[in-house]
Amino acid sequence: MNKSLTINYLKKVYSSGVAKPVEVLSKILERLNDSDQDAVWISTISKSELFRRCVNLEEKSKKKNLPLYGIPFSVKDNIDAIGFETTAGCPKFAYKPKKSATIVSKLEEAGAICLGKTNLDQFATGLVGIRSPYGIPKNPFNQNYIPGGSSSGAAISISTGMVAFALGTDTGGSGRIPASYNGIYGFKPVPGSWSRSGLVYACRSFDTPSVFAAELEDVLFVDSIVKGYDPTDAFSTKIISQNPPRKICVAMAPPHKINTFGDKHVEELYKKAHHVLNKNLVINDADLKPFQSLNDLLFFGPYLAERDVSVGKFIDKNPDACHPIVKNIIKGSRKFTAADAFKAIYKTTEIKQITQKLWSQNDVLITPTVGALYTKKICESDPLGPNFKNGTYTNFANLLGLNALAIPFGKSSENVPWGLTLYSQPNRIKSSVQLAKDIANFVKS
Repeated sequence: MNKSLTINYLKKVYSSGVAKPVEVLSKILERLNDSDQDAVWISTISKSELFRRCVNLEEKSKKKNLPLYGIPFSVKDNIDAIGFETTAGCPKFAYKPKKSATIVSKLEEAGAICLGKTNLDQFATGLVGIRSPYGIPKNPFNQNYIPGGSSSGAAISISTGMVAFALGTDTGGSGRIPASYNGIYGFKPVPGSWSRSGLVYACRSFDTPSVFAAELEDVLFVDSIVKGYDPTDAFSTKIISQNPPRKICVAMAPPHKINTFGDKHVEELYKKAHHVLNKNLVINDADLKPFQSLNDLLFFGPYLAERDVSVGKFIDKNPDACHPIVKNIIKGSRKFTAADAFKAIYKTTEIKQITQKLWSQNDVLITPTVGALYTKKICESDPLGPNFKNGTYTNFANLLGLNALAIPFGKSSENVPWGLTLYSQPNRIKSSVQLAKDIANFVKS
């Protein structure tokens, strides 16, 4: 695994004259047939198109500064990118977009080059990464384990050193869970702070694009370029971040209140994390029950109906084209009524109010990203259980309008990465970032 493919590393390569983008990116394309790339990509750029884009990039760089000059990135295949079909993990659904998603356009305008579209749980419905007709991407650390979903290919394109950053999406944890399983950073902004124009929606009202990278600085750099109000996205909003206070107040549940579903590896990792943080910070005990009371609404409640709004008609017309589990989950939403939907909205609003007590006393909430590490075999024998358990500490975030930053922390004895997620309110992301840097230093020392 090569984690040297970072934005800063490539900038140094280009500025020193050691190599040009076309040389670096051509070498990367030669790795597409490597075994660790099996089922990671749905479509990739051709050599001729890469050459054309690099020539255009050279001309463009003579006229303006390009902060992402020659930086390769991947795009989850439910996000539009000109030159590539959008499949959302379903071949029959495929279409050629007339323009790129706003976030892709911003990145390419800054000089980045998309190398291709990555695999995902079909229609971004799943947190395991194994529900795709394009195959199951291999967890590069232990192939018996799932890669995490739904942004499985995006995360692996980072953990195997193919690109410097990768775009994903996040509804209930898809921009964080694959980060944990791949030992990388995953950032999910507050819904609306990144444009959703050009996405195949799962739940349009609270979906958000996300980003994966091997380094925290790269996540932050991408955020600085793509965030901002977009008039083409009706749900777009502008968030103004506050600088962190001198002393960041942190909430974290004690180990005995964390459910690891019998996974002793994660239990020990969380105990270690809690001990390390308690040794270096003042940790306030967090009650996660109010947050988690919303979890059922995403995959077993009326919010599922938003997925039906997005792709339900296609599924009805093409029932054999869809993964059976995905099809059943989405069509299952039709049992809910408008009254059920309003009850869910009321409950979400009530929980927002209840959780304000924690936010009035704390800047950041820390949880495990996942409560257990699952093998492919377990997920195949129980398609719904592990998927829902994977979202135990992630499902509530978008409903409550929170930032979420997934960070690596350690590995199990089976060599599977595991990490923490740092939650903060819309204007407090800088507190999460500072804390993430502090935690990295704590672990090193």
